[in-house]
Amino acid sequence: MFFESNGKILLTSEYLVLDGSMSIALPSKLTQELNVEKIDSDYLHWISYDQNKNIWYEEKFIKKGETISYLGKKNNISERLIRLFNHIHLHKDVQKTIGKKFTSRINFNRNWGLGTSSTLVNNLAKWANINPYDLLFSTFNGSGYDVACCDINSPILYRNKNKLIKVEEIKFNPSFKNNLFLIYLGKKQNTQDAIFYYNKIKSDKNVAINSINDLTKKIIKCDNLSTFEQLIEKHENIISKIINIDPIQKSTFKNYDKGIIKSLGSWGGDFILVSGEKKDLNYFIKKGYKTIFSLEELVYLN
Repeated sequence: MFFESNGKILLTSEYLVLDGSMSIALPSKLTQELNVEKIDSDYLHWISYDQNKNIWYEEKFIKKGETISYLGKKNNISERLIRLFNHIHLHKDVQKTIGKKFTSRINFNRNWGLGTSSTLVNNLAKWANINPYDLLFSTFNGSGYDVACCDINSPILYRNKNKLIKVEEIKFNPSFKNNLFLIYLGKKQNTQDAIFYYNKIKSDKNVAINSINDLTKKIIKCDNLSTFEQLIEKHENIISKIINIDPIQKSTFKNYDKGIIKSLGSWGGDFILVSGEKKDLNYFIKKGYKTIFSLEELVYLN
């Protein structure tokens, strides 16, 4: 049995999406695959391959009562899988997971923050035939936008307000897309840590949420680069005030004056969005940031 799920890029509403703000999410063209096959054994065999076809994780799980446990040393990855499978076993007999080999293959660098966890969860949910959001929230904190991207090849407008999830496919294919680039910062952000930090912020976020919702709607309809850059700059300033961190263009790339820079997802790592001409990217290349994609190269537009 073969399953595949898209990665993701969150274009707007980072952090505030956790509190019900509207967000533009862009499914990635890069995916994670899962193959499940029967094997003649009394254990569950899990193998994970990276984008270079190297094994980066492997474990064997055995049945222990109505749950499973693993044979190796205690580690966070195995603990996560245990929690996922324990939720699956609420719907699927534990015995049906024993005697199976799960082979996972990531088609992107797992440090890029494109959704290593969400694509894994979605693939498992499809195999178990259960709700992927329920499986995600059984083990991870988050809004669920990343799972929403897994099976859609189109930009979406996502909202999870009061546990009511709304996913809408949208038209987002800006005429200036050739002036938009995604640059990897070389630092993997821990999403769960970022969520923990954000949730400790107790200020009233309603005004910010309303402002971000308005900006998100305008960004969807925006038809020229100059206006888009103005909207993105406003977006950065709002999030900056909420989390008390300077926008990355101010803190790290203050000499870049050819366009705007926007953090994507957890600030300080993973990818940034940059506007400008292709020749302007030399500014980042000289600083050592050489993993660069055009927007359309990495994500689905519509």
